[in-house]
Amino acid sequence: MNGLIPYLIIAPLLGAFALPIVGLAGRKARGAWAIFITGITLGVAAGLFKEVWESGEILVYTLGAKSPLGNGVPFPIRIVWEVDLLGALFALMVAFITFVAVLYSSEYMKHDTGLEKYYALVLVLEVGMLGIAVTGDLFNFYVFLEIMSIASYALVAFRNDTWEGIEAGIKYMFVGSLASSFILLGIVLLYGQYGTLTMAYLAKMIAENPTFTAKVALGLLAGGLLFKSGAVPVHMWLADAHPAAPSSISAMLSGLVIKIGGTYALARLAFSVFSAGISTRTVGWIIIFFACVTLIVGNAMAVIQTDMKRLFAFSSVGQIGYILLGIGIGLAAYGSDVGQVALAGAIYHTVNHAIMKALLFLVAGAVIHGLGTKNLNELSGIARKMPVTSFAFLVGAAAIIGLPPLNGFASKWLIYESSALFNPFLAAVAVIGTAFCTAAYIRVLFTFFGRPSERVMNASEPGKAMLVPMLILVAAIIVMGLFPWAISDKVMLPAAKTLENIGAYVSAVLGGA
Repeated sequence: MNGLIPYLIIAPLLGAFALPIVGLAGRKARGAWAIFITGITLGVAAGLFKEVWESGEILVYTLGAKSPLGNGVPFPIRIVWEVDLLGALFALMVAFITFVAVLYSSEYMKHDTGLEKYYALVLVLEVGMLGIAVTGDLFNFYVFLEIMSIASYALVAFRNDTWEGIEAGIKYMFVGSLASSFILLGIVLLYGQYGTLTMAYLAKMIAENPTFTAKVALGLLAGGLLFKSGAVPVHMWLADAHPAAPSSISAMLSGLVIKIGGTYALARLAFSVFSAGISTRTVGWIIIFFACVTLIVGNAMAVIQTDMKRLFAFSSVGQIGYILLGIGIGLAAYGSDVGQVALAGAIYHTVNHAIMKALLFLVAGAVIHGLGTKNLNELSGIARKMPVTSFAFLVGAAAIIGLPPLNGFASKWLIYESSALFNPFLAAVAVIGTAFCTAAYIRVLFTFFGRPSERVMNASEPGKAMLVPMLILVAAIIVMGLFPWAISDKVMLPAAKTLENIGAYVSAVLGGA
């Protein structure tokens, strides 16, 4: 079944390169082709997740050979893709949100020009994120990270007829390039020290010989990935980039890019590569510090925004804080039940936030599509003219605040619980962050359901191609909220245990070597 792994990359990559030919058939053909390709990719990701979840095994695919090990040598010399439960879960998350965003784009982007480039970039963006989720090689990881990043820069500035998009794209590219430089330098140091970039073999060598160079490399990698995730104090690019992008892309940026290229990569490297050769408690507390600052600043800044998409972007900064808090406690309390619960909470909240924030940005897109504005001061009473869209916002906002019985409650509860058991002060910080988050979304809620302003009187619901993706995400939020502990026990906790089990990650590639 590990034969499915290459198709996870091949399908969207082939789809992207075939778009110029498909585009000759007309505008509608481009959108239909992108929906078809992302649907196929979602099917492959679902099959891969099912296989890994049911078997409990780590699947390994070697590019160009049957084994990653060289002939007559006990170490790997080939690029490997290594998929455990966490990687499979996040690949499924990427494929699902991308499919929904492309489906939404078929109507949302229909008045734009250059759609051939748009859909090609979206598929390339998906390739990059999926590659990061499944790779077991640091060089391969960096290549996919750059593929993801370059596609993101271009998509933020896609509507280049406005200064906002161009400025945000340039700022995003500058910060992203700086972050990539840190990451590349960290990878170079590891290769110079250990002579390999296979993550499993690196983990074995770092455990046997944890040098100062390895710790410097971890610092560079962590710094670059915190940049990519939008953590405070390097978060301002996010507040500009996400509002400037088309809303379908904002959904992918906030829902996927800052997680896969930021927090997921940080957790993967910290646990699967470095955990046996570093002081996990020290690294964990450093991440906890950034997490606390991020969740307070992000949520507090969201309260004072009048631009709806900018509010959602700052909210994403705050939610990254919760995810980092779970990762930090998972490292600081490594090997304990508390650490495992915190890590499960971080994984759970990553998936939940991807769905919730994608929904909220699609709602913002529907409002902009209907009214041409994202200024909250001009949107009073819009619920009377756009009831379905407003209902979708209500569900998304309630979920992100953490109200039961929606999906956000369970993941936040795991983070609160583990924080309180590890250090009550951290739980208090998390609750304060939630108070700011609640204030921000209640303000939008009162705007949506207030007295109608003159601007909204001509508003109307978008077409089915935009409503259906929003309702799919609403259904996902409600269904996941109805079975939170089953999902936690059967998926999230096993994924956390898999991430902690560095021995299994190493032996899946090296075997008895």
